Amino acid sequence: MVSRSGEIARSVLCVDCTSRIVAEWGIARRRNSKGEAMDKKRMWRFFAPVVALLPGYAYGQEATLWAYSCDHFLHGACLRVPTGMSISYESPADFGIHEVLKDQRSVLLVYEGDAPQAPSPGSSIDLKLTLPGYQLSGYRTAEGDSTRYDIFVKPDRSGVMPLHLIGTATGASQRKDLAAAVGSFRVCSFKRNHSSQTLTCPRQSVWGKPLAEWVDGLPEAAAVSE
Repeated sequence: MVSRSGEIARSVLCVDCTSRIVAEWGIARRRNSKGEAMDKKRMWRFFAPVVALLPGYAYGQEATLWAYSCDHFLHGACLRVPTGMSISYESPADFGIHEVLKDQRSVLLVYEGDAPQAPSPGSSIDLKLTLPGYQLSGYRTAEGDSTRYDIFVKPDRSGVMPLHLIGTATGASQRKDLAAAVGSFRVCSFKRNHSSQTLTCPRQSVWGKPLAEWVDGLPEAAAVSE
């Protein structure tokens, strides 16, 4: 539920956006003194900063983060941190823990190591996705008013650490936060030799869309391959 103050703030933002659009259009027209029609690239150059302020634009980006490149990297995977969220990293021993946070609330925990937690007793696989060299299995478990999501990524070769993604959501808003976080997740190729090491990650996440839809409540599991 959106508060009245939130509605007023968005209305003010819309008025401000409209004013800025008109102002930018006037500037663009004056610069184009010959009266020639502006091409799409020139128009977008003027309007992109304004469009980014429009209500719904940020959410539209969050809903398709699988289409954007990563900005946080693990040992053999990466993700793009959703707007308004932060990420922390700890290495307690021979494993790593990455945690995506929003307003100090844990949205997603990513364990990267050789001893991931086993699925809850009695739970069954709710989602299966595959890529060459990897298998992903998802488990969805009710915990009172909340739902826990466990995502396991298992490589089929040695030397690559398994991954365990854990998230708990209560209500639609928290589900969308979790969906945005897991929707940007993708596995990468890590290579090293005696003098260098390289992490190569895809520009887009093949698993992102089905993962986000699964978390957001779509009942049917999907099978994705590349």
